Amino acid sequence: MRRYSAETVKTYVATIIERHGVPSGKASVTAEVLVEADLRGIFSHGANNLDLLVVSSIKEGGTYPDAEPKDVTRNKSFPIRHIDACGDLGHSVAKSAVACVKELAETHGIGKVYVYNANHFGAASVYSEEICEEKLLAGRVTCTTASVVTPHGGEGNRLGTNVMCWSVPYSEGIVTIDMATTIHAVSGIAKALIEGVQLPFPVLDQHREETTDPGSFEGLDDFLKNGSMVPLGGLGKEKAEQADAGFKGTGLATLIELDSAVGGGRSTFVDPMAHGTDRWIRQTFEAWRIDTLFSCDEALQHVSDTVADIKAHGGEAMLLPGEKEQKQRDLSLAQGIAYSPKQIERLNELGKEVGLAPLESAG
Repeated sequence: MRRYSAETVKTYVATIIERHGVPSGKASVTAEVLVEADLRGIFSHGANNLDLLVVSSIKEGGTYPDAEPKDVTRNKSFPIRHIDACGDLGHSVAKSAVACVKELAETHGIGKVYVYNANHFGAASVYSEEICEEKLLAGRVTCTTASVVTPHGGEGNRLGTNVMCWSVPYSEGIVTIDMATTIHAVSGIAKALIEGVQLPFPVLDQHREETTDPGSFEGLDDFLKNGSMVPLGGLGKEKAEQADAGFKGTGLATLIELDSAVGGGRSTFVDPMAHGTDRWIRQTFEAWRIDTLFSCDEALQHVSDTVADIKAHGGEAMLLPGEKEQKQRDLSLAQGIAYSPKQIERLNELGKEVGLAPLESAG
C-alpha cells in the first residue's frame, strides 16, 4: 500500500472527468466527493467508482456531461423541492440538492429535496454531514439503486440496496449512520469479484443459497444477472426465515423506494445490466433545525450528554456510528490516502486513456 495526497488524487480525478466533456466546475465537485469517500476509507464509493459511475456512464449515454438540472416544483409555498436531474452527474446534482435543502431548513425549520432522473451519488455520508457542518441542522439522505435484491420471501430481484444515511451534530462532532438496507453495499461485492478474491460477506447465488465463493459466479455481470444481495436481517437463511428477520431490510428498502415515488414518479425494476438512461435512480435529502425547542448550543450539549452516557456503557472498542470513518479521515489527511496497487492501476488506466501520466505517490 502506498499513500497519496488527497489533493493530488482529487486533481487527477477531476482532470479525467473534465477530459470526458464535463465542465470543470462539475468535474471538480465530483472528484471532491469521490476522494472524500476515500479519505474516510469508503473505497467502494470513492475514486475506484470513477469508471462505473462517471466514465462508462458517459460513454454509454447514462450521464450527460452538459446536463442542466431543473427545479420542477409545482407549489413552492412548501419547504419541499423536486429536481429533475436530467441525467446529470449524480455527485454534482446531489451537492446542489444539499445547498437547496439547507437553505429551505434554515428558512422554514425543515426542508426536503427530491431528485429524480439521476445517477448514483456515491457515499451518502458526504452529503448528510455537509448538511450538519455548521451544527445548526440535522440531515438525512437516501438513494435508490439498481434492482439487485430479492425481497424477503420473494423469488427474484426487484429492490435496490437503497442506502439510508442519518447525521446528527453534537458539540464534539457529528454522529452518522450510513448504511445500505442490505447486509452490505453491492460495491464491496463488485470489488471482490473484479479482483477475484473471497467475497467479504455472503450473497445469494442463482439457487438462492448463501455463498462467499467468488467461483459461484463467472464474474460481476453474472452476479448482477443471477445473484442477489441479502436484505438487512436476512443473513442465516433458515433462522432469518423462521424469525421473518429479512423483513427489516426489505421494509426499509421498500419505504425508501415508495417515498421516492412520491417525489419523482412511479418506481419500476431497474435492470443492473442496463446501460444509459435505464439505470437512472432517485436521491432524497432532508434537513431540519435543531434549535426549535432549545437554543442551538443547548441542543448540541444535550446530544453530547447523551453520547457520553452511551459511551459510558461501552468499552474502548465501542465507537459511535461514523466515528471509525472520521478517525480514518484524520489519518488520511495527515499521512495521505492508502491505496492498493490494483486501485492505483485502475485509476492510472483511466488517466492513460485521456493522456495523463501515472499518479505520483506521497510516499
